[in-house]
Amino acid sequence: MTHYLVVTAIGTDRPGIVNEVTRHVTDCGCNIVDSRLGIFGQEFTFIMLLSGDWNSLMQLEITLPLRSQEWDLITMMKRTERHQTRDYALSAVAELLIRDEPGIVSRCTQFFTSGGWDIHAMQSETLEQAPYNRLKVSFELKLAAPTECQDHQSAFDDFCRELGAESFRIALNPRPL
Repeated sequence: MTHYLVVTAIGTDRPGIVNEVTRHVTDCGCNIVDSRLGIFGQEFTFIMLLSGDWNSLMQLEITLPLRSQEWDLITMMKRTERHQTRDYALSAVAELLIRDEPGIVSRCTQFFTSGGWDIHAMQSETLEQAPYNRLKVSFELKLAAPTECQDHQSAFDDFCRELGAESFRIALNPRPL
């Protein structure tokens, strides 16, 4: 039987660290099913979904904390189940560029959540520019309930204007019937 484990590793970015982690995962007999890596300041964050038999995952759960100390990493692990794909009526990619201020990302996530959207991915970056910093943010969204695309387009446009966004767009993709 295949089991699943989510692993997050955070530490100072340095050449070879990702290779050390992935080699250890492989040496324990686990497979990397999905992964994401990001650099934040001088730190890297590596998130992986691993699969393997019970013994392989247990070996990793026991040995990774010790190896992480050697590598000066913070790691977290959690057992999970195989992802069940949901059938969504509508997907979208929303992007905006706005003056960077505290609370902007929170207001965006609240807007999408209130509209019934599931946020599947989010990426934000502060662009340091004179006379003020700008926030570039992108969301990958899914909506389960069938609805009119135009309603979501209009609501997003109004929201972005209310925020004072410099530029924005939402690309809606309804599921074909």
